[in-house]
Order: sequence, then C-alpha cells, then structure tokens
Amino acid sequence: MRSLSKLRSLLFGAGAAFALTGSVIAADQPTIGVVVPTLDAQFWNNYISFMKKGASELGVNLVVLNADNKPDQMIKSLEDLVAQRVNAIIFTPYWATGARGLTLAKEANIPVIITDSYPDFPPQGKRFPNYLAFIGPSDEDAGYEMAKALFAAIKPGPDGKKVIGVVNGTPGTSVAIDRRKGLERALQENPDVRVAGEVQGNFVRDTSQTAFESLYQGHPDITGAWCANGGTATGVIAALKNRGKTPGKDVLVVGMDLNPENVEAVKNGELLFDIGGHWLQGGFALVLLYDDLKGIAVPKDSDSVKLKLLPLTQDKVAQFEKDFPGGITPYDFKAHSRFYNKDAETIFEIHYSE
Repeated sequence: MRSLSKLRSLLFGAGAAFALTGSVIAADQPTIGVVVPTLDAQFWNNYISFMKKGASELGVNLVVLNADNKPDQMIKSLEDLVAQRVNAIIFTPYWATGARGLTLAKEANIPVIITDSYPDFPPQGKRFPNYLAFIGPSDEDAGYEMAKALFAAIKPGPDGKKVIGVVNGTPGTSVAIDRRKGLERALQENPDVRVAGEVQGNFVRDTSQTAFESLYQGHPDITGAWCANGGTATGVIAALKNRGKTPGKDVLVVGMDLNPENVEAVKNGELLFDIGGHWLQGGFALVLLYDDLKGIAVPKDSDSVKLKLLPLTQDKVAQFEKDFPGGITPYDFKAHSRFYNKDAETIFEIHYSE
C-alpha cells in the first residue's frame, strides 16, 4: 500500500497537498483566535460569553487570549495566535496595535475582524485586504446620549451652572476619543454646564475610583459624573460612597456598557442612565468571519458596522431583563449565518422587543 504522503503527491503535487488537506480539515471546524484588552472588566467577560455561545452553535474552536491591559501583551497574544496558525482572528486594537496586529495576520494570510475600537484606515483596503470588517458601537452617539440624560437631570447651583466631573477611558483609543466627542457635542449645546475637571479611568473600576476620589476632593461642588464606561461608573459610585455621599442623590452618575452590576445600579437608583449592549459585537463578528471561512465573503456595504445601542433608565429595567436574560439576548447564530441560511442579512441590531 502506498504511503499517504506519496498518494497526496500523486494526486495534488507534493507542495500543494498538505495545504489543501489542512484547509479542508480547518473548514470542518475552524479555529478562531480572540484577543481582548482585559478580562478584569465585566464587559469583556460578557463579550466572550456570547462568542462562546456562537462558537458552540457554529462549530468553531475558539481560542481566547487576555491582553491584561498591556500593549505588549496584546501584540504577544497576536503573535501567539499567528504561531498557532489559527484560521482567523478577532481582536480589539487598543494602544494603537491595529496596524501591527493586521501586519502579523497579513503575513500569515489570516483574515481579521476588528471590534470595538477602530484603526485610522478602512477595512478591505489595499494596505490590509485581510482586514475584513469592523464591528463596534456608535461611541460618539452614546457619549452624547449619556451627557444629555445627565444634563437634563442635574439641578443648577447658586451661580446657575450645572457642575460635572468627567472620567475618561483609555487614552488614545477610538472608543474613548469618540465618547468624549459625544460629550463635547452636548456641552456645546448646554452652556449652563461647567466641567470641574477630567481624569483618566482607563476603563477599569479601581483606577476610576482613585481618580474620581481625587477629583471630587478638589471639587466638592460636582453634582454630576459622566463616566466613559461601566467599570468607570462602578468606580465612581464606590468613590462617592467612600466620601459618605449617596450616588443618584448627591451626585448623579451616567455610564455605558450595561454590565450586570450597572443594570442593578440603575435599578436601585444609584446610576441615572446607562447605554450599551455592544458586548454582542464579538458574536456578530464571529458570524461574519465564520461565513468568510466558508467561502461567503463579507459584503463591502457591511464592512464597517456602528451599532446603535440600548439606552437604560430605571423605568426600562424590567424590559431589559426580559429581553436580555442573564445579560445575553437569545440569538440563533445559524439563522444569522449566510452559510446556513442563504437569506440571512448582514445587518446587526440591538433593540428592545417592545
């Protein structure tokens, strides 16, 4: 009996046989690598939970790596995925790691979808044809909606001004930049609002708590806090409590992400307003990438998705809990895959059922 290697050589030629066989095996159950900025944040745990659900339904081997809030670790994780010869990659390019990550993947002929934070060049371009799509939140709109809710609820001080403190996210990320743009737009529309000061919370609770404690100590006239994400809002609420203040009464707080603890804070009145649901972006990216690996390319008109997010106030908590049990919406991944359902649309939405 001829050896398998000799048989492959006869059928396909020695050079092509292994690659072809490898691709067939990969197509049966592709391996998709995922790198997240940090698993210390509840948001990214929700993100991964939804992706794991999708991987189970679609038959994907999911490899998840944690950058641990370190730029060097983000790059190392991407290098590890390339070394593992994964079939595709989904990552979030904090700390200006987009070009480096896409270059590593391009050199290995690995397709990529970027989520949450976008680089300053478009998908499916000449520079990185392997960059298939971006899926993330409409951050500027979210920052604007947060600010509008906060400004409307704050009572002016003796001088007629509404005084707020700002806790921004990770510097340099499109996420932080765009959310701050939304705040700035609202500030331009509301000249009666005064920003007492701004600090960096790096999108995590402990840093945000420490930063806001210092800011509030120097500006006790603050009656509103605009927080760049869920972990930031949680840190600010903790800081206020440490100062003997009542969040939602002494200082109104708004945030973003719809993390479980933030939903609970809206429910009990500590958090005035939250907006989010974009932890679903990872699962949406998984569907597009899975279809691409199956030979169904990402349409050009779907290669840059900015998700309109869910606003949450106290009166909407019951509806949110009904529509998103355990924080995750019921979602049929195969029904949204064009490989399994030729009529599936590449339109991703987050909305309430009523």
